[in-house]
Amino acid sequence: MPSKVFNDSKDDYDFFYPKVFASYVLTIKATSYRGQVNLLATEIANLTKHLRYEHLIFLGDEKTPWLDKASDYKSAMGGLEFLIANKVGKRFNGALLTDIANLPTFIKHLTWLIRSNTLLPYVHFMDKGQNIVGSICQYGNLHIDSLNKRADRFLKDFVSTSQFDYVFDKRCSEKYSKTGIKGRQISV
Repeated sequence: MPSKVFNDSKDDYDFFYPKVFASYVLTIKATSYRGQVNLLATEIANLTKHLRYEHLIFLGDEKTPWLDKASDYKSAMGGLEFLIANKVGKRFNGALLTDIANLPTFIKHLTWLIRSNTLLPYVHFMDKGQNIVGSICQYGNLHIDSLNKRADRFLKDFVSTSQFDYVFDKRCSEKYSKTGIKGRQISV
């Protein structure tokens, strides 16, 4: 899984990312961010089924706990409550194994936590066989990498029949607000 560790001697992070076969940024057309989140959650679950995975593993890229920040933004608070209800504690910084049945609900909450910057680590997901690695950005796009030729073939096959569209320049931007992302908090 991708990770970053602060290196005191460099006063910067050391990054690890698995060797990638191909990288994509995928988006979904919707009339609102809420609609995009719902479609994204459904399509990631459909992708997981298409690839014949039973679970996805979600892990932050650093040791910061998942519940390190609070938020007063309603959608982010819902995500925090969801994690707490599912036994994620204040100091938890590990991996979450999410099965297909629970994946859409988990993705919806995770996406709102990412959008509002309530989760400090970047959360990546991977299948148990380490064929794909992905993450969701603050704009609700899916950044996904295939780690081998076979996974890439299955991924491209799925995208061709899904609601996903490729972001060809791989540049994400806000589609639903001209004044910035509602509820997004930056800590300095």
